Amino acid sequence: MKGNIIIKSLCFKYISMINPMFQDVNLNIHESWKLGLVGRNGRGKTTFLKILMDQLDYEGSIHSNLEFEYFPIYPEKDLTTLDVLLERNPLVEIWEIERELNYMELSHDILYRNFNQLSGGEQTKILLIELFLDDQAFPLIDEPTNNLDLHGRQMVGQYLNNKTGYIVVSHDEYFLNQFVDHILAINKESIDLIAGDVDTWKTEKERADRLTKEKNEKLKGEIKRLDQVSRQVNNWGLQRENSTKDSSERRLAAKQMKRAKAIRKRTEEKVIEKEELIDNIEEVSKLKFNVVRPQKQILSFREFSILRGGVPLFSPINVDLYPSERLFIEGHNGVGKSTLLNFIIGEEKLETIGEYDIKLPEQQSVLHQKNQGRVDLHSYLQSMTSKEEKEEYLYLLHQLGMSRKLFSSPQGKQWSSGEKKKMLLAKALLNHHQLFIWDEVTNSLDLFVIYQLIDAINDYQPTMISVDHNEHYVDAVATKKVLLDPYNK
Repeated sequence: MKGNIIIKSLCFKYISMINPMFQDVNLNIHESWKLGLVGRNGRGKTTFLKILMDQLDYEGSIHSNLEFEYFPIYPEKDLTTLDVLLERNPLVEIWEIERELNYMELSHDILYRNFNQLSGGEQTKILLIELFLDDQAFPLIDEPTNNLDLHGRQMVGQYLNNKTGYIVVSHDEYFLNQFVDHILAINKESIDLIAGDVDTWKTEKERADRLTKEKNEKLKGEIKRLDQVSRQVNNWGLQRENSTKDSSERRLAAKQMKRAKAIRKRTEEKVIEKEELIDNIEEVSKLKFNVVRPQKQILSFREFSILRGGVPLFSPINVDLYPSERLFIEGHNGVGKSTLLNFIIGEEKLETIGEYDIKLPEQQSVLHQKNQGRVDLHSYLQSMTSKEEKEEYLYLLHQLGMSRKLFSSPQGKQWSSGEKKKMLLAKALLNHHQLFIWDEVTNSLDLFVIYQLIDAINDYQPTMISVDHNEHYVDAVATKKVLLDPYNK
């Protein structure tokens, strides 16, 4: 390692922006920190990493001799896993690679498999190993959890905890708390750098917001008092000026009106100060679920499994789902979670064993992984037939933290993955539903939206079938879990 990252007076905005994304940012980041980068979707986390890599023009200065390496960068050529690792690290020894594989619980024969044929979780682990084999690199790790199941997140979290010197962007609270020792939070009007984990940052943020609100209340009272005094003094001056022609009295009246203007100026300054205080508070609205309670049991599985080539995908399961229950399907990647979800929805006709009874209600909110890559706000808005539906959709997006300014000309805009997910989520929340079937809803969503979902689900008690790997979210809302274990003959 070769020193810290010293940022002075950093300013940046995209050409299409009116206000800058970053303004007068000053930071000193130590080379050994395990830094978690957090903030709302579209706030500029990936942009910040691109600035560090000198991929965007900015004002100010960044001084560092560190060699920044970005994750994920997938190989463009068809290579074995070993070739992928050696391409960036040609001098590394095989025993060093095998040591890292052991840390990630990957078998050594993965080295001789085609990288493009690995699962998403395996590719994620290999690309992280590729970064840390280079002890001169300072990794910039952008959303590493999207292809990882719960066990994979725990494994990668432990792996990162044994490393030093990197920045990780993630919205998974449990994942970050496994290893981070500093948090860099991109707020509405500021950037905070604190020592500690996500829990520490949340406590500090809540404390700062509480103090800001208390100061805001004091300012409101002072503004009201100043406004009353200004009006009173001004009225006295006007009355005195209109009631006399005496020059000395009129001079006194003018003096009083001048004082009233000075008080009004102080009032305006206080109003500006109050607005600046409010601007940096993350206002998180309460989400509304339009829940219709089903009248009957939704599903029942008895010694059930799905067959592939005559062999069960997972060990037989027994589970029931009743109204107002929230069932989460768990298991390692590749065990059949999404396949089971597709079977429940009726998208796949599959050979099965055991008994099942599935009675889905008509009103369903389905948020599926396969739909999450194709998002177009302009098309969504065009497809909505009523003005009321369009307004409700835009209001939901606003509640999820997307400024209405973004909606004025949505066609052709480049949306972040988190903003795209919010568009899907808002669509899934429209109208009334008896059953919510959501696959990986928390992927790419910022922490604030995850907190919103937790509060809303616990308030409205929807009936739900879901797959999700965000442990904090699942533990907070699940009433029932079913674990899919690999089938052993």
